[in-house]
Amino acid sequence: MKSNYWLLTVIFALVALPGKAGEWIRINQLGYLPQSVKVAVFMSEEGTNVENYSLIDAFTGKVVRTFNTTKATGKMGGIKSTYRLNFSDFTEPGTYYLKAGKAVSPRFPINAQVYNGTADYLLHYMGQQRCGYNPFLKDSCHVHDGYIVYHPTKTGQHIDVRGGWHDATDYLQYTTTSANAIYQMMFAYQENPESFGDAYDAAGHPGANGIPDIVA
Repeated sequence: MKSNYWLLTVIFALVALPGKAGEWIRINQLGYLPQSVKVAVFMSEEGTNVENYSLIDAFTGKVVRTFNTTKATGKMGGIKSTYRLNFSDFTEPGTYYLKAGKAVSPRFPINAQVYNGTADYLLHYMGQQRCGYNPFLKDSCHVHDGYIVYHPTKTGQHIDVRGGWHDATDYLQYTTTSANAIYQMMFAYQENPESFGDAYDAAGHPGANGIPDIVA
């Protein structure tokens, strides 16, 4: 019985201890182009003074540059300290991470290929959200469950509403959602046609069909 009291005492003592304040560094998870703007954000749950930070080679663990270009940006919600860490003048390709205070960022690359393929990668989400035949499910949805409501003579009649995209994972579908998706994709293709490849057919299955995937 005494051992149980001792265990309870330890548990209550641990619960009563104040939680350790967190510090984080947010980065561009894709990475940075050598000549582009390179900014990360430091945030802390406590008031913290960050005067400098280090860029570290992810493979050797060596500090390649120390910066003192921190810019305090104040509070943000429950975060008491935020700083912008600008290391734009560093252009050497490689894989790195940042360290500021006790916080260490995820690893990230700096090279000329960091955005390669990202335009086509975003289309995977559009495939996942397709209404009608869905290449991820290899099946069709909304085949029999569309029906007319609030019509004086046609309420209850079946209507084929397949096509477009769901607005979320609840599989609802709205005309404005699909119309906006079409506009955004066609505008992106119009402005940057060279950014999109052809790796899938019109149904979303692997295999080129001579049409850029964003159009297909």
